[in-house]
Amino acid sequence: METMRVLVIGAGVGGLAIANGLLGKGHDVQVYEHHDALRTSGAGITVWSNGTAALRELGVDITDRGHQLDSLRSLTESGRLLWEADLDEVTERLGSPTVQIPRRELIAEMAAALPPGALQFGRRCVSVSEHPDHVRVEFADGSSAVGDVLIGADGQRSVVRQQVLGGDPAKPTGWASWQGLTRSDLPVATGRQTLNIAGRNAHCGLIPTGDGLLHWWFDMPWKEGDRVHTVAELREMFRGWPGPVVALLASVTDDDLGFFPHIRHKVPHIWGGPRSTLLGDAVHAMPPAVAQAANQTLEDAWLLTQYMADADGSPAERLRAYEFERRPRVLKVSRTAALTSAQRRTPIQRIARFPGWLATHSQVVSLRSGSNVLRSLSPKPRLRVA
Repeated sequence: METMRVLVIGAGVGGLAIANGLLGKGHDVQVYEHHDALRTSGAGITVWSNGTAALRELGVDITDRGHQLDSLRSLTESGRLLWEADLDEVTERLGSPTVQIPRRELIAEMAAALPPGALQFGRRCVSVSEHPDHVRVEFADGSSAVGDVLIGADGQRSVVRQQVLGGDPAKPTGWASWQGLTRSDLPVATGRQTLNIAGRNAHCGLIPTGDGLLHWWFDMPWKEGDRVHTVAELREMFRGWPGPVVALLASVTDDDLGFFPHIRHKVPHIWGGPRSTLLGDAVHAMPPAVAQAANQTLEDAWLLTQYMADADGSPAERLRAYEFERRPRVLKVSRTAALTSAQRRTPIQRIARFPGWLATHSQVVSLRSGSNVLRSLSPKPRLRVA
């Protein structure tokens, strides 16, 4: 296998995941982050079976670090049970567990697995130029870096995407989330059951995250220019909802409240140039309606690692083959997330079909007669160029 020098822009979930994967295959990898330290913002992340399987194959196992979930319950806003699912069965059928983990801990775990010097902070990418035998990145501080391949993992406002592809930025969907990660005395915080509550014009979720932490979120229609709600307003809007929701809102303050609008990227046919590609939110940012954004990012990193480990093909052939293989799957997930959000359905509403849906849409897991499922990663996928 030819060793390549790979430049990764962005030290979020995708950037750190691909760095771990490629370093494990013997490549020389440098990750450049425009912040001065790891970004520890955000609440919790639900890493489904496809995500935990991808992480494990990339060399990072969070099974013991995160909080394993074993069931999922969905109620109406009046407290009527809609459905309940056994996630242990999903784990058994798909061969990998569902784990809830604070985003900051996932980031720290992946960063800690990297060798000294692989992460560089305070390096904001401002320009990308590709040449027959190398790619060059210019940074805001006047420095530059040269490599064989460039991977843009710099999020929904990706500079790499803008530089390499141009085009429109991600567009708002008309919904937004108000969320937080707080310590709680509520019984749901100490269990292993996710609680989803579906209303006519809003959704709510409570997810135990381990060590008494509770990840909570409220999804509601919102458009740019609207005011952002306070906790006091949320208390009024969700008055009369099931007890845990009322109790939670009584215990938190505006300092606990995070806000982010839902957005969606148009997924292009080609994701880069002769020596560049994208992964994660840089290429397919999607609303959180099916809780797959981070998981699809991890799948990107897993598949790209497989193609970059192949001894055959030029960098351009390997990168286009990764995109050609990945795009149909992630496009389906993105469309499902957008449709689910637009129709105001509860996330993963048809949970009884979730294992099959996940296997069908995932390149990391496959469903085989209700057993086994981590697809063999050898031999490597066949190279194809669009």
